[in-house]
Amino acid sequence: MRRSLHDEVTELLRDRIVGGSMAPGAFINELELVEQLGISRTPIREALKVLAVEGLVTIIPDRGSYVASLTPEEARALIEVLAELEGFAAGLACERADRDDVIALKRLQEDAATAFAASDKLAYSKFNQDLHARIVESAHNTFLSDTHRAYTARLRRVRYLGTPTRPEWEEAVREHAEIVAAIEEGNAPRARQLLTGHISRIWPTVRSVLSEPVPPVSAPPPDGP
Repeated sequence: MRRSLHDEVTELLRDRIVGGSMAPGAFINELELVEQLGISRTPIREALKVLAVEGLVTIIPDRGSYVASLTPEEARALIEVLAELEGFAAGLACERADRDDVIALKRLQEDAATAFAASDKLAYSKFNQDLHARIVESAHNTFLSDTHRAYTARLRRVRYLGTPTRPEWEEAVREHAEIVAAIEEGNAPRARQLLTGHISRIWPTVRSVLSEPVPPVSAPPPDGP
């Protein structure tokens, strides 16, 4: 099924924000995006509304839209929630995952490893997010999946920040393989311990990245010359 223009623009802007090409606090110039993408302002504004709900964009009435900043305190709170939520999901997945779940987990783990080998951090970020989401889905608990989905975009941003160095990135890839293996084996205590630790360990790196000075919210450009 072909995606709508609105969905494509939303994904494009989301990737730019998560990947850092649109810096925290930066003014989002809709007219520039119209020229860059060759589209009207309507799908851009619709996309910005979606990203605002996801916590990636801040819309200020009469001033415009800005890339949202993520404070160290917010990042730490997200990581704490994520570690416990996904660890719990991994334990349930050991009991409830079916054959299709395991096949999907293995495929996503391999795709993430391939992106790592190619040093494609943005592709890795997508496969990583999909892998963790599939672990939660493999718990077959609708409320758990809905809760996880509500934080997906902001968590993706945290995960992207949490793997900046090659050794840490390589370690994350190795841990993915161990987590998927534990789920396939039905070893709930090990799967839960591995995934909780896997997520908790990104905090020092995220804290270091977010502690770097972030420019204040930039002002929109003047309307005229």
